[in-house]
Amino acid sequence: MKYFFSLIFVLNCFVIVFSQSNKIEDINVKVIRLNEDSLALKIHNLWLKEADKLTKNTVGFTAPVSARAYAYLTLTMFESNIFDDSKNESLCNQLNAYKRTVWLNSLKSHHSIDKAIIANRTSYKVICYLYRAMPRAIQLEVNSIYDSIHKECLSIVYYQPSIGLSMKLHVDELLLFSDHLADEIITYSKLDGADTSFRNNYPNSFEAPKCIECWTKTTPAYLSSLLPYWGKNRQFLKNSHLSSVGCELFEFSTDSTSDLYKDALSVYMNSQSADKSFETIAEYWDDSPGYSGTPAGHFFSIATQLVNKNDLKLKSALEFYVLLGLSMNEANIICWRLKYKYNFIRPISYIHRYIAPYFNTRINTPPFPEFPSGHSYQAGSAVAVFSYVFGNDIDVLDNTHSSRSDILGDSRRFKGFDEMGEEASISRYYGGIHFKKTLDISLFYGKEMGKYVINHLKFDK
Repeated sequence: MKYFFSLIFVLNCFVIVFSQSNKIEDINVKVIRLNEDSLALKIHNLWLKEADKLTKNTVGFTAPVSARAYAYLTLTMFESNIFDDSKNESLCNQLNAYKRTVWLNSLKSHHSIDKAIIANRTSYKVICYLYRAMPRAIQLEVNSIYDSIHKECLSIVYYQPSIGLSMKLHVDELLLFSDHLADEIITYSKLDGADTSFRNNYPNSFEAPKCIECWTKTTPAYLSSLLPYWGKNRQFLKNSHLSSVGCELFEFSTDSTSDLYKDALSVYMNSQSADKSFETIAEYWDDSPGYSGTPAGHFFSIATQLVNKNDLKLKSALEFYVLLGLSMNEANIICWRLKYKYNFIRPISYIHRYIAPYFNTRINTPPFPEFPSGHSYQAGSAVAVFSYVFGNDIDVLDNTHSSRSDILGDSRRFKGFDEMGEEASISRYYGGIHFKKTLDISLFYGKEMGKYVINHLKFDK
């Protein structure tokens, strides 16, 4: 929290100067406004960091569940920066079934800390709902974060002598607005078909089909199908599935001359390689629940690193975050829909039957069908958004796993987002859990999903 309080001190100083001199009012208003946005963005990033911890430590937050949480959290962050409906474009009436009714059009005055108060309150409320199964210790931490930020915000506004007792009514109005906005988004989230999915990732009501090319339970845990109904969830963009037109499964064959057999043999041969780089990449991008916050958490870690490195301003950063959140959620919905449409066999099952009965993978095979690849689909959607915001001709440094000791978590550098996405995707081949052809197809259609979301949302009137 040290960086947060240092920013609070800076903002305090500007507020004091502003209140003492009317002659430099215009200059200092600009400075205060700039720091108001900077402070609000610091708060948003702080809550994203807490979401990462919650995703790792809340039971049931598998990859699709966590991507959904980031989508609603970033939607909350974006909408919290829009006080009225006159200048900026809300996503209400753009997103499927989302209607916003609360605004601050009636607010008589605006203060230097309003955005910070609203950012803190709305994110806190939505996080508490989305991660309501969080451990008690983390719930206490979340409450403490909210309280400390809110108290510091209030200490800033009370430095302004002209505010007087009216400030309490002003803050009360901000909190009421924040609560109503958060409640509307929470209500919206309850109706998408996945509100309680974290409690039942493996529903007994689903029975996986049986056939020679069908997915079947695999080592080590032989778990049942993960979230088989996820593809039925409400999409944020009603027609985002159109981006997947053409994403079709390739032919199954056991013939040793077939493309599938050769692909499976390649997976097997790679698993026998002594080159440690394959294992390093497979583990780096494994992103299993409980370790790195799943793919969504990993890509949001990269996102916040990029925002800080490139000094994005509040509005641009929140547009970036919501594009990323919505794209990854849509990618998961459509990817899971296709997974259970095709119910395709995993490499480990194919190789055991037709190539090498004692084959093992570098990372654990997840409990759901092989095609398409969820990692690649999400990576593609993230790459499309990253490239749209920053361009692809930049060096990318990922420090996500720098504090981990269970894997080689050294920072990884990429020459552009395409290279990063390709490594994230091919990591599943190195891990032994996907066919190479699946990864190529999935990465492509993930990018198509990201582009679809980008092209169908607008942020300015």
